[in-house]
Amino acid sequence: MNSRNLTIISDPLLSEFGPTRPVMLIAEELAKNNFKVKVISTQISANIKCKLKSRNISFFSFQKAFSNADESLVWFKCWLNEALFSKNSKKVAGLKPFVLNFSNTIAISSTCWYGQGPPTITLKNIRKQLTLIYKLFYGLSSRFLEFLDRRLTQKFAKMTKCVVANSYYLEGVYRLFGVEVSEVIYPPLDCEVFRPRKAKSASNYILTYFGKETKLDVIRELTNRGIEIVVFGGKITNAPKWMLQHPNIRFLGRISNEKLVSLYSDALLTVYPFLDEPFGYIPVESMACGTPVVTFDRQGPSETVVNGVTGWLTKTDRELIDLVLEIWRRGYPSSMRKECRKRARFFDKSKIARKWLKLLKE
Repeated sequence: MNSRNLTIISDPLLSEFGPTRPVMLIAEELAKNNFKVKVISTQISANIKCKLKSRNISFFSFQKAFSNADESLVWFKCWLNEALFSKNSKKVAGLKPFVLNFSNTIAISSTCWYGQGPPTITLKNIRKQLTLIYKLFYGLSSRFLEFLDRRLTQKFAKMTKCVVANSYYLEGVYRLFGVEVSEVIYPPLDCEVFRPRKAKSASNYILTYFGKETKLDVIRELTNRGIEIVVFGGKITNAPKWMLQHPNIRFLGRISNEKLVSLYSDALLTVYPFLDEPFGYIPVESMACGTPVVTFDRQGPSETVVNGVTGWLTKTDRELIDLVLEIWRRGYPSSMRKECRKRARFFDKSKIARKWLKLLKE
């Protein structure tokens, strides 16, 4: 590569969670490899700006980020502006020589486009759990949104030299959208941050995540059967009343990585029943902290969790519930915790960054 200048395009950078985490970690690792990295996004929060600056990464955003904004709604508005009017991409032009586009909201010419999932697939999979007003909106607009999504996805593919998906499951999804994926590179995790705090579980609780993709009926039945569950993620205002009031649930909302690592390390098990998950950071984070995972044998988690070695993959809700109840009573071999950590290192940011470096060289 003749130039060490590299631009990473991102969706709204309001936090380091979910699909924006790869931007932060890959930018950091490439900067360590003597790239002069610049991150461009529609919005960047003050906290993220400070972190980018501390990692010697420059940045640019063309909208003001509001601290109390709902991240999902901000993302959807940005996506809609691009899908309908190409508003975002018009504000970014003439970038060269190397551009990694990690966004679904800014369609510009790039060296690689990192596809992390068409939004209408997620909406379709979680529609039964949407609130009434969002169900009505989806019912009235689903066909139009799917048309926009397919058109925009194909536009991203046409404007890049190489399409990269974040899982083999998504590779198949993009093929249905008429897009061929050149390579699959999993999202990275900082395994120095997410690491075991203790050699074995010290507490008798099960950990789970609350978000729009969580299958809440499964969590409700597990708690009704007497299992103590600690729930993290999301805002307390979005949590259903039964979750906040249930005697067997401790709801913590969004917490720091430090607190989350302690929760993973202390938990007997992490349970992750999901409606839609192209990759899934929750299972990988849990394994990195030495805690096995029970989840579904489909989509992204089926590629990260090794059945019977670092956790268990189940076909149905009933199978998952029965298995968790059995593990709650009988436990599991302590050797699984070491296997979890070993598996998680496969997704460490340094290894994933090497895949991106190799791709850029090619």
